[in-house]
Order: sequence, then C-alpha cells, then structure tokens
Amino acid sequence: MVKNNFMGKTYLLSLDISTTNIGFALWGKDRNLLELKHLELKTKNNVDPEHRDVYKSEVFKNYLIDYQERIKKEFGGIIDVVVVEKPLGGSNNQNTTLLLYGFNGMCRRIIYELFNTYPIWISIYDARKAFCPELVKEKKEKGKIKRVLSFPKEYRKKEKKLYIWEKVSKLEPDVNWIYKKTSGDVHEKSFDMSDAYVCGYAAFELYEI
Repeated sequence: MVKNNFMGKTYLLSLDISTTNIGFALWGKDRNLLELKHLELKTKNNVDPEHRDVYKSEVFKNYLIDYQERIKKEFGGIIDVVVVEKPLGGSNNQNTTLLLYGFNGMCRRIIYELFNTYPIWISIYDARKAFCPELVKEKKEKGKIKRVLSFPKEYRKKEKKLYIWEKVSKLEPDVNWIYKKTSGDVHEKSFDMSDAYVCGYAAFELYEI
C-alpha cells in the first residue's frame, strides 16, 4: 500500500469485480459495515463487443470518482485501503478466464490512480476460509495434513454463494438485498454484494489494517 498523510477519518472499500456487476462494501476501521451495494455494468448497443470491457472500465472509473466525493461529503473522510477479490481461475472457457483477469487488472489500475494505493488482492479461497472457519477441515494427503474448505453436502457447487450469502445476511440484517421479481429467489447481484463483504471481512482477519 502507498501511505498517505491524511489525518481525518479513513475507510476500507472491498470489491467483488465481475464484467457484469461489482459488489461494494464500505467499512470503518473498527470493522463496522457502513454500506453494502452494487454497480451494474451496462453497455450501449453501439459499443463493439471487443471493446465492452474498456467501456465498462470507464463506467467503473466514473462511478468511483463520484463515490470518492460522496465519502468525503457524507462520511467526512477518504478511502485509504481497497481490497479486491481475485478472479476464480480454472474455468473450462479460457476466454472467460482471460476476460475476467484482464478486466480485474484494468479496475485495479483505476483504483491505484484514484485512491493512490495498491489494492490488496485476496483469493476467493482465502477469503472464504477466513470468513467461514467452521468449514475448514483437515485432510490427509500424501502423508501430510492439508487444510481444505468443505461445504455441507446440501450446498452443491453452484450453491456455495448461497451459503455465504445466508451467513452474511444473518450478520448484517439491515442490508437491503436484491431478489428476483418472478421467483423471489436471491438475485445474483446480492451474491456479488455478499462476496464483497466477505472480501473486506477477510482483509481485517488477514492483514494489519
């Protein structure tokens, strides 16, 4: 991180970045959650698909500029620590993985320019392990003890985000979550928000902030 000499209130911002939505969690340095929200990254129809990542990075940048000003006015301080969740690798679609990493890199560059700080990069595994210690199990592999993350059987692979969301919603009952209008199920945007929360929670657990 790049140190600054600001003597007022300082805050931590944690982000879950994807190419469609970005989850935002703003924290006080006392670990108190101040707000949890999301940004939907929309593109205009006339934007070439090959350039949509660049266009969306500009949407993100402009939003952050306005966000900075609002933090100064409403909270009387600045954001001096930013935490970003590292994209999940291992996708069967290599193009998707490359797009996620590339877009994540563009956003981290923007964060550095606007906040004058290198964003902390936390892997999904490390973030979940810090937030869900109850799921950490010891497994013997090749004669060595390895600590792994083991979700309950009823939470299949696609439902891991639901487990995370359920825990966050219990810890933060005042958050306004987003639900699907037709089914009433939790919307994917809410998962982006809860992932941003977990990212910030893990940063407090893993680093001296």
